[in-house]
Amino acid sequence: MDINLDYRVTLRIFVSLCFYVVVSYGFVAWKYRVYRRVAKVWRPVLVYAHIFAAASNVVAFPLFMLIDRHQPVTPFLSWFGLLIAVGGALFLIWAGLTLRIATFVPPTAGEITTTGPFRITTHPMYLGGVVVGFGLSMWSASMLGLVYALVVALTLMVVSKEEEKSLVERFGQAYLEYKERAVIKL
Repeated sequence: MDINLDYRVTLRIFVSLCFYVVVSYGFVAWKYRVYRRVAKVWRPVLVYAHIFAAASNVVAFPLFMLIDRHQPVTPFLSWFGLLIAVGGALFLIWAGLTLRIATFVPPTAGEITTTGPFRITTHPMYLGGVVVGFGLSMWSASMLGLVYALVVALTLMVVSKEEEKSLVERFGQAYLEYKERAVIKL
C-alpha cells in the first residue's frame, strides 16, 4: 500500500517525525537521569511514558516509509534492505527478551546484564532499532528515510551517553570494565 502525498506534506511529516524523535528520546534520557530521585508514586508514569515514546517511534517510521516509498534501484537492494531490517528487529527483540522488565524500569540493584546481545554491544536495543531504520530506508528507496535513520542514530547516541552516566553511578567500575569488553560501543 503506497500513499501518494504532495512532497511538501511529506516533508512536513518528515520534519515533525525528526522533531518527535529528538523530543521523545530526550525524555527517555531525562528519565534515566531522574528515575531514582522521583517519588515512587510517579515512577510508573515515567515508565509508561517511556513505553509510549518507544512504541510510537517503532510505529511512526514504517508508516513514514509507506508515505515516502520509491522504486528501488534494484530488486536485490530492496530485498537486502528488508533482510537487514528484519535482522535488526530480531536483534532488538532478543535484547528486550534478555532485559525483560529492566528495559523500561531501571533495577535498583543487581548485576549488569552481560549475556545475549549484551555480550556484543552495550546498547543492543538502540543498535537494533538503528539497523531496522537503515534497512527500511534501503527497502523503500527513501532518501528521507535514510536521513531519518541518521537522526535516530545520532539521537540514540546522545541518549546512550546519558544512560551510561546513570549506569556508571549505579555500577561504577564494573560497568566501565563491561563497556571495555563489549565488541561494539555506541
